[in-house]
Amino acid sequence: MELSEKQKDSLNNQIKETYFNAFFDLLEEKVRQEPPDYDWIVKLYKEIRYKLTFFLKKGSSFRKETEEGMDVELFDQMLRNNAIGGVEFYNLVNFVFDRTLKLGSAARDNDVKSKRDEIFECMRKGGLFCTLVPLFIKNANICVDWIHEDLKNVKKNLSKLSQKK
Repeated sequence: MELSEKQKDSLNNQIKETYFNAFFDLLEEKVRQEPPDYDWIVKLYKEIRYKLTFFLKKGSSFRKETEEGMDVELFDQMLRNNAIGGVEFYNLVNFVFDRTLKLGSAARDNDVKSKRDEIFECMRKGGLFCTLVPLFIKNANICVDWIHEDLKNVKKNLSKLSQKK
């Protein structure tokens, strides 16, 4: 029995959602360990930075500012030395989501702000490191993935337009 496109899309979405949830459940578990899995947290942070700068021209001022503002070595040192307090974490979240807003589609701004504000609300309620870090990594990845998804759609639409000519 052949699946329809709608059924294939539904199945793919279910698999993707299951994988996504399992991944972040594991991340939360690793962050709760004593000591937390710092290597993995730093790797995930580095991946967010990479995904944010992927489409930016090497040497451009925006790319340099993003790479410097998301200094992986500094993040690693602060994390391992328990030097990321509320203010530092707030600034980090703000920086990453500000970059996401600047690079992303204006149509997604409210969704991006909602993901950012979810982290801030968790902070206001006294969220712990083991809750805040996975939430930050999850929400940042969702928003950065939206940028990539939107750019792929633009590329696909442009290629369709060029084929019609």
